[in-house]
Amino acid sequence: MATTDFQVIPQTVRLNPNAARRIHLREDLWPGVSSQLWDRKKAKGFCTIPRTLPLIMRLIDALSAKGKNASQVYFDLWCRAFDESFVEVSDEESFAFASGFDSPGRNIRSWRERMDALKDLGFVEVAPNGSRRFGYVLILDPHRVISKLREKGRVPANWWGAYTKRVAETGYKLPGPLTQ
Repeated sequence: MATTDFQVIPQTVRLNPNAARRIHLREDLWPGVSSQLWDRKKAKGFCTIPRTLPLIMRLIDALSAKGKNASQVYFDLWCRAFDESFVEVSDEESFAFASGFDSPGRNIRSWRERMDALKDLGFVEVAPNGSRRFGYVLILDPHRVISKLREKGRVPANWWGAYTKRVAETGYKLPGPLTQ
């Protein structure tokens, strides 16, 4: 199944050795598949997220009140944010729907409850826009937030073990706690 014709890599693009290795392996396993893949460098509508986000979402749910999991709201915020880590809440109903709350009358209330949980945990800060309490959202560095939560004894040991292993795999150096 090996192929020697790797037309997917333009001659003008310099790839690091690991990226080149992954592309060549991908082409060996799935020849010619590159046109069927999402390419954030060519397409609009992408965001940059921490590679630890799945674990962060698990921690958020573990620390949220029973039945009030806030991880989907957090994920939606990340998907709406640009590099400034800032989100303008233009339509709470659309935010609620994207986060999985679609019951009329209760959807916005459920979304707001999860926003409160994210704020209380320290993952976001909010500012009003007119009379709307959640007009703007600032997404804080989750690794710093987790460091602060750990100092308070709120991070389970088994989660911390999985998290630090994943952080090491990504090459990221954990920061110290947030300063207030």
